[in-house]
Amino acid sequence: MKFALTLCLALLALTPAHAQTPPEPAASAASAPDAAASAPEPAASMPEPAPAPPPPSCAQLTSRALSADLKAATAQSQNQPLQTQVKLYDEAVAQWGAAIATCDGRARERAQRNLADSQKAHDALTEKLQAGSQCESAHRDAGALQELARTAFSERRFGDAASLYRKAEGMWDLAVEQCKGSQQDVAQRRREQSEIDGHNAEFCAPPFERAREFSSKLRNSAAALPLAERQTQSQIGETLWRDTAAQCKGGAQELAMNNALALARERGTPWVSTPLPGAPPVAKAAPAPATAAAAAAKPASNAPAPTARPAAAPAAAAATTAAAVATAPLRQAAATPIAPLTTPPTATAPAPEPKLFDRTAGDTRYVGQFVRNDDDTVSGTGRVEWKNGDVYEGPLVRSQRHGVGEIRWANGQRYKGDWVTDRATGRGLMAFANGNQFEGTLVDGQPEGEGKMTYASGDVYTGQIKQGLPHGRGSYAWVSGQRYEGDWVDDKPQGMGKMRFANGNQYEGQLSAGLPHGKGRMVFPSGDIYEGEFEVGKAHGQGKYAWKTGERYEGAWSRGLKHGAGTFHWPTGDRWEGVFKDDERTDDGHIIRKGS
Repeated sequence: MKFALTLCLALLALTPAHAQTPPEPAASAASAPDAAASAPEPAASMPEPAPAPPPPSCAQLTSRALSADLKAATAQSQNQPLQTQVKLYDEAVAQWGAAIATCDGRARERAQRNLADSQKAHDALTEKLQAGSQCESAHRDAGALQELARTAFSERRFGDAASLYRKAEGMWDLAVEQCKGSQQDVAQRRREQSEIDGHNAEFCAPPFERAREFSSKLRNSAAALPLAERQTQSQIGETLWRDTAAQCKGGAQELAMNNALALARERGTPWVSTPLPGAPPVAKAAPAPATAAAAAAKPASNAPAPTARPAAAPAAAAATTAAAVATAPLRQAAATPIAPLTTPPTATAPAPEPKLFDRTAGDTRYVGQFVRNDDDTVSGTGRVEWKNGDVYEGPLVRSQRHGVGEIRWANGQRYKGDWVTDRATGRGLMAFANGNQFEGTLVDGQPEGEGKMTYASGDVYTGQIKQGLPHGRGSYAWVSGQRYEGDWVDDKPQGMGKMRFANGNQYEGQLSAGLPHGKGRMVFPSGDIYEGEFEVGKAHGQGKYAWKTGERYEGAWSRGLKHGAGTFHWPTGDRWEGVFKDDERTDDGHIIRKGS
C-alpha cells in the first residue's frame, strides 16, 4: 500500500502543468484528448491592434500641391492682401517639397519645376510685403493707369492714350523711388515702356494708321491698276511707311520699316520719296533711333527677280523688278554717317590723293584706294562690302557709285556697267538670280531703251524696251522655234509684224496680244495661203484661201470656217456660188461651169 502511494506521487510530479488543469466535462473518455487539443490558447482571446495607415502616394501629394498652387494663384489674381498670398504660397511650397520627397522619375522632375515656380512667386510677394504699402500702392496705381491707356489706344483715342501713358510713366517713376530690389527693377522697365508707348500714341499711331489703311487699299486694287500707276502707288505707300518709321520708337518703328521694305521688294524699283497727294503733314517727333535709318540704307539683296518664261507662250514680262535694286543708295548707318551728296559730282571738285583705306562704318566696310572727304564722305576706287553679303567694286565719288562698277547681291544677282550718282544708268549687263540676263541700256537700274534679254528658258528678245518690258520694235525667238518680229506694246506682240509659228505657219499682218487679229496673210507649210481678215488667230470676216492643188475660196469666214456667202473655184474653171455653213455648201447655191 505504501509502495502504491509513492508511485502515484512520482507520476504526478512528471505530468506537465497544464495537464493538471481539470478537463472540460466530456461526453465520453474517448473524446477527451480531441477536446483538449482544440481548446484555444489564452492569448488568442485578446483583441489585435489596428494597422498603421499607408503613407500618401506620389499622385496624392501632387494633387494636394496643385490644389495649394491654385488657391495661391487665385488669391494673387484677385489681389488679396499680401499676407494672405504669402501664406498660401508657403503652403504650396511645403506641399511640393513633400511631393519631391516621395516621387521619382518624371513626376519628381515636374514637382521640382513647380516648386521652383511657387518659390519664385513666394519670394517676389515677400519682397513686395517687405517693401511696404507705399511701393505696393504705387505699383497698383501705375498698373491701373497703364491699363486705361491701353484701352484708350485700342479704341483709337490716341490723344487720351498719350496723356494716360505719360501719367503712368510718372507713377512708375514714383514706384522706382519707393521700391527696392526686383520691384524697383520692374518699375524702371515699365516706366521706360510707358515712355515709348506714350510717344508712339502721340506721334506714331496716326501716321501708322494712315499708312496701314493706304497699304490695305493698294493690295485690294493693285491688280486692276496699270503698271505705271501701280508703281506710283507703291512708292506712295513706301513713303508713308518710311515717314511713319521716323516718328515711331521700339517695335512700332521696326514694324513700319519692315512694311516699307516689303513694298520695295514687291515693286523691285528704287524708292523715290512720293508723298500722298493732299495728306496732312506728319507731326514731327524727336529723331528716331538709328536702327531704322540703317535698315533703310541697306541695298536690298533679296529683291524679287523676274520669273522664267514658258517655252512656247507669247512674250511675257521682261525682267523689271530685280534690276531696279541696283539703284539703292550707298548710305551707311546713322551712328557713323558717311552721307552721299544730293547733287551730282562735278569735275572741279577737289580730289585728295587716294591711299590704302580699310574702314568699317556701321554694317559697311570700305577696302581700296579711298580717301575720306571733309564732309565725311568717301571717294576713290575699291570694294564695298555689306554684312548681308552684297558687294560693290568700282569707283565712288563722295560715297556715291559713279563710273563703271559692278555689284553682286548675296542672292546671286549681279550688275556690271555704268553708274551715275549712285544709280545704275547707262549701258550695262544685269544677270538675275533666276538665270535671266539683260544687256543694254538702263535707267535707274531698269532696262530702258535698246537691249537684249536672254531668258533662263532659252528665249531671246532683242529690241526696244520700256520700263523693263518689250515695247516698240523688236524681235523675239522662242526656244520652241517660234519667231516674231514687229511691234510690241507692254510685252505683247501688237500692231504690224511677222510671226513664224513652231508648226511652220508664217503670218504677216496685224496682231493683237500675240495672235493674228485684223488684216493679214498666212502661209501654211503645205503651200496653202489665206489672205484676209483674222480674229483671235482664226480666219474671220472676208478672206481668200488658195490651196496648193489649185482650188480657191473667196468669201465669208467665221472662226476659221467657210461661213456665209462665198465662191469656190476649181482648177478646171468651174465654180460654186452660194451660202456656206460651217465649211459646207448649203442648198442655197449653184454650180457655174467654165465658159457659161
